[in-house]
Amino acid sequence: MAVSEGRPVAEIGSGASLVLAGCVASCGGLLVVAGASKLYRAARQVPGDSAIRRALGMTRRRWRRAEPAAGVVECAVGVVVCAGAYPAVGGAALAALGAAFCAALGYARARRVPGGCGCIDWGTRPRPAPPVSWRELARAGVLAGAGVAGAVFLREEAGAFGRPWFWAGVLAGGAVLAGLSVRALPGTPVCGRAWWFPARATLRALAGHGVFEAMAESAGPFGPVVRHRRTGCAEEFWFTPLDGHRAVVFQVRPGGYGGALAVQASVRDAPAADEAPAPARMRLTPTTTHGLSS
Repeated sequence: MAVSEGRPVAEIGSGASLVLAGCVASCGGLLVVAGASKLYRAARQVPGDSAIRRALGMTRRRWRRAEPAAGVVECAVGVVVCAGAYPAVGGAALAALGAAFCAALGYARARRVPGGCGCIDWGTRPRPAPPVSWRELARAGVLAGAGVAGAVFLREEAGAFGRPWFWAGVLAGGAVLAGLSVRALPGTPVCGRAWWFPARATLRALAGHGVFEAMAESAGPFGPVVRHRRTGCAEEFWFTPLDGHRAVVFQVRPGGYGGALAVQASVRDAPAADEAPAPARMRLTPTTTHGLSS
């Protein structure tokens, strides 16, 4: 029998299975938290304003009945997964929920449906939220992948509590899910701007804002050159339409729920060379109205 540092290969494999079991259990814990938040919001009668509701085409009245039902299902699946008594059943249910989340969130993101994910929200009032992000999609993918792995590889790992490798998996899975659950990347303490390439990060956030899209459709298409200027926490982005007779100026300030931007737009006469800010090293693709080049 092959050995490694005095331990059989089968024992090493069992340690990997325990880590996987811990990761799956952390996904179950996330489902319990998400389901409990939906039940809490339903009990407080908070109006549903998520992108999921809009993507499913539900009215607020129907959503008030569907949201607590979804919360009960998530809590039930989460408890089964965390208990670990039936790994195959819990993994299959987790995979099904993760796949449903991926489909709904992917559709909402592709169609640019307004409103946030609404997966974990303890607010008692409807608040504006950023659109569905890649983090929320990635989190749903992690749930689906963990469910498939649990159903396939953890058939013999029932009752893994109390094993060190299991809790190591719980910590690792919880860290990944927590990182994917934050609404925005950490920013500077005063203005909340991104640490790396702050102007480019703000420009990308601006390009997905409704005010930018509306101005791009009415006053665009824009030329490829972007001019940028910052005063304190406020930033200005100057775009010149291809006709060259005007300048569209977006004044951007950080703020709002979940790191959303406060945007004001104005149309001005084409400024003289000494009045406009210098061109920044950021460019729009010349063939689109608001798509950013990588």
